Amino acid sequence: MDNMTRYAARSGTQPFDVLAPTVVDGVILAQLAYFPFETLGGGLNRLDALQDPALRQALVQDTWRPAANAALLAVLAAQPRYRTIRWHSAVSQLDVQAEQQFSAITFSLPTGVHVLAFRGTRAAFVDWKEDFNLAYLQTIPSQRAALAYFIDIAARFPGRYALAGHSKGGNLATYAYAHAPAALQAQVAAVVNADGPGLGTPVPPALQARVHKLVPQSSVIGTLFDPEQVYQVVESTAHALNQHDPFTWRVAERDFVYRPATDALAQYTQRSIAAWVAGLDDETKRAALDAAYALVTQGHATTFADLRTDWPQSARAILTGLRHQDPAVTAQWRRVLSQLLAALWQSLPQPKRPDWPTLPAQLTDWSPPSWPPDWHLPRPFTKSPPPQ
Repeated sequence: MDNMTRYAARSGTQPFDVLAPTVVDGVILAQLAYFPFETLGGGLNRLDALQDPALRQALVQDTWRPAANAALLAVLAAQPRYRTIRWHSAVSQLDVQAEQQFSAITFSLPTGVHVLAFRGTRAAFVDWKEDFNLAYLQTIPSQRAALAYFIDIAARFPGRYALAGHSKGGNLATYAYAHAPAALQAQVAAVVNADGPGLGTPVPPALQARVHKLVPQSSVIGTLFDPEQVYQVVESTAHALNQHDPFTWRVAERDFVYRPATDALAQYTQRSIAAWVAGLDDETKRAALDAAYALVTQGHATTFADLRTDWPQSARAILTGLRHQDPAVTAQWRRVLSQLLAALWQSLPQPKRPDWPTLPAQLTDWSPPSWPPDWHLPRPFTKSPPPQ
């Protein structure tokens, strides 16, 4: 069974005007958003300029999966379908005080479609903190930056657009589309959200047809803050959280392999986290997250790699911070953890043993969502007409 790299190799002889961009292509370009193209310089701006393995290694060395990413880049640089894609307008913004990490890049296809790819979460603590802030903020700085980036690209590069991102990048792509002016929304062919959290509120029905949200069968991240549960479930060859990696998603022909619903563990986790988040007020969420962030950043470490490299010193600093923590913060953490335990218990499936406590009916009525019958088919970017 193929993955997205083998799909790119197999489909690489067919130009985009023969084989329209697919959702798999959208995830591939979303993956490229993790690479710091802006560091290459020298006028390089096409994928076929990456024939040199040293250039590819420079782009992938700081990613989660350097070997897999290098193999993908090698295929894209060589295949006619992808090698003439141009990249431009790369931006990267880091604001520790505002708790923002935002990166995006635009890929212009030979057909004139501009694909805006938003980077997902990397290893920096500030990146993860901004993700967690979704639990209590209506908007985070990177969402506003994504919308501004979309509007700017549209002003400078007229045409048709697709928005794509993996993890937090998928959330940013969806947000930028859902909050763009109506005239700009009409120019969007598709939005590809690869296992990114939801917006916390439903995407308007008139826009939903163009949003291709994908989650693996054991998804945790992609099902967060998604009250609608409108997504396709992709089959992954990995286990648990490793399924978040799109290189593990199975591809057949021109599309991913889909399942009818997420698995039992994913459903249980989704119910538990949703109940936990709903049971806490925003101030408690903010205080607890701020306290945790302060603990892990009080030393010199700024990434998880730093934390591992100097683990003894980092651990001592964290333990010292715990001992000297404000009693009020400690009390808030107790409340947060007690709420989590309660949510985990209440979200357990109805036990069959008659001597176990019976859960309230509203907690046992849950059933997997129904799926539109055509969602197992490939969904090219050109499927849905602009809204009238």
